[in-house]
Amino acid sequence: MHKKIINNTVGFVFVILMFFLSSCKDVFLRFKYQTIECQENSFDLRKISIKNDKVGSFVDVQFGNFYHKIEILKNDMDWILLGNKKLDLEVGIRKDSEIVEVRLKNIIKNLKCKKDVFRM
Repeated sequence: MHKKIINNTVGFVFVILMFFLSSCKDVFLRFKYQTIECQENSFDLRKISIKNDKVGSFVDVQFGNFYHKIEILKNDMDWILLGNKKLDLEVGIRKDSEIVEVRLKNIIKNLKCKKDVFRM
């Protein structure tokens, strides 16, 4: 009887552990680098490189041959929002699609971009 209780407890702990590990997709993630490359557009936005996606971190954004450091203002389930007040620029990256929304001064455009994520 005592052995059966121990076996059931071990099985229960194993199931809970497997559930925990499978629900946390980034448990053993050491490094994540996301690159977003946009098709030709009037803003000449070419590439967005995200090394750290935490709010307050900076992202490299390439316009033409120039790179700008732009701060991550918001990161939730649906969007990553980048902003630079000096340039009067906001970039919204939709996580569930290939669309990047760019607002520069009073011009707003949706761009089609290709996302590539490297995980280690």
